[in-house]
Amino acid sequence: MRTNCIYAQVMVQMFMKGWNMRQLAEETDISYVSLRRKLRGESPFMLEEAFAVRDALKVQMPLDALFEKRVAV
Repeated sequence: MRTNCIYAQVMVQMFMKGWNMRQLAEETDISYVSLRRKLRGESPFMLEEAFAVRDALKVQMPLDALFEKRVAV
């Protein structure tokens, strides 16, 4: 059985802005492939990448709330 970690709040914020992963990748200077892996929980976000995501999405929430892991089985 495969488990995927998903950063649901990041996805919600992207949806509210009308963005997809490619747009977020462009705004954060994180490659699309790397961002996709990170959002799936396949590789970790570095602290500066997390700040870049939060800044690009223009949200006023702590990083731990924005990057709370939701596990889908």
